[in-house]
Amino acid sequence: MLYYILVPLLAFVLTMMVAGNNLSAAVGTLIGSRILSRAGGALIGAAGFSIGLIVQGRSLHGTASSLLPDNNMIVSLALLVSLIIFIMATVLRVPLSLIMALVGSSIGLSLRYHFQISSSLVLLIIFTWVLAPFLSVAMAYIINRRFSRMKPKNVWNFALTLKIALIIISFLTAFTLGANTLGFIAEVGRIKGYEILLLVIAIFLGSFILSGGVVRRVGNDMYTMRYSNAFVSLLVSSALVEGATLFGIPLSNTQTLTSSVFGSGLSYRLKFLEARAFYITVGMWILSPVLGIILGFIA
Repeated sequence: MLYYILVPLLAFVLTMMVAGNNLSAAVGTLIGSRILSRAGGALIGAAGFSIGLIVQGRSLHGTASSLLPDNNMIVSLALLVSLIIFIMATVLRVPLSLIMALVGSSIGLSLRYHFQISSSLVLLIIFTWVLAPFLSVAMAYIINRRFSRMKPKNVWNFALTLKIALIIISFLTAFTLGANTLGFIAEVGRIKGYEILLLVIAIFLGSFILSGGVVRRVGNDMYTMRYSNAFVSLLVSSALVEGATLFGIPLSNTQTLTSSVFGSGLSYRLKFLEARAFYITVGMWILSPVLGIILGFIA
């Protein structure tokens, strides 16, 4: 009975923290450039997270079932370990990926309790995690180079079009995070039916209450971005995460966005690019699942 209550509670807290922490990745450019107010940006982000979770969250069902047995005690431990890792990362202000930590903790717990995991699925996830950053960098670099050659006849109309496009792509970025990361949390916790509404409440609470200190995020920290750079980075990130979701593969939104921002920066050689932040982030991508496996195994 205890674990039956604990699982949705942990999923609620994790969802709230992820929504608050990742809101800026989706709508930080909108708020930072004052295209929208913080409340308007939070509403766009929360709506995208929620709709993505409801519409496509079930896409991660097969992967969650293959990585973790349907046992409330083990599921609660996986969520708890991931929550502890996420809190540690937040306190230390390091860009540790929640979805990578959750996959890692699921694998560690399954190994501990002798649940047979599909090795081909694990290899596919690892391959995707390795390939996604390279694709993000390459795609963002190529698209930005093409953007830089464009000579709009009416600069003001072009800027207005980019602002509208940024609002749309920010929503889609939030949608893909809701479908993939939040969907994976829901599927690991076997959250379904009316319980999904609890996660939607958690999304809005996290977006409006916990996001105040993280509006300036990956883009502003690593690269002073133009509207076109921000649009391309979000476009590449959301496309790759959506593709992974369609195949039922958990993929970090932060991983693809950070890489696409780096690719955007590389396309403008005269601009300042803070590569150190990118290298630190790459290191944390490796640490996240490894730490999850270790803590999951000893939990």
